Amino acid sequence: MSLDQLYQSKILEHNRAPHNHFEMPDATHSARGLDALCGDDIRVWIRVEDGRVASASWSGDACAITTASASMLTDWLAGRRVDEIEPAARRFEALLDDDSAPDAIALGDINALRAVGRFPSRRRNALLPWIAALNAL
Repeated sequence: MSLDQLYQSKILEHNRAPHNHFEMPDATHSARGLDALCGDDIRVWIRVEDGRVASASWSGDACAITTASASMLTDWLAGRRVDEIEPAARRFEALLDDDSAPDAIALGDINALRAVGRFPSRRRNALLPWIAALNAL
């Protein structure tokens, strides 16, 4: 797989104009995600109301893969039940482990990151926002 395929248009789109990239002052939960090897340092902000994610955002500095993953994840989180998030994270990790598996329809655009699984160092980048979100909750 070429790097051109890895950084496909959806990833580049989210890297150029990341969604939900701001500190959320009314967050009920937040956690830092740090990858000391590559320098990614982010914080995920989540506001939970009645067992659902009312809104999510992220802040910090990160590579293209982490930025795209955080952008896609925070889009996806909004409106989700809190108990849906950990199983979705496991499903996403499974997609990174087996890029021949069918898309996880429930993950939407996040499926665009599945090719990252072929690059072990980039796999960590794709998972970092998920780990931070789970730690926050």
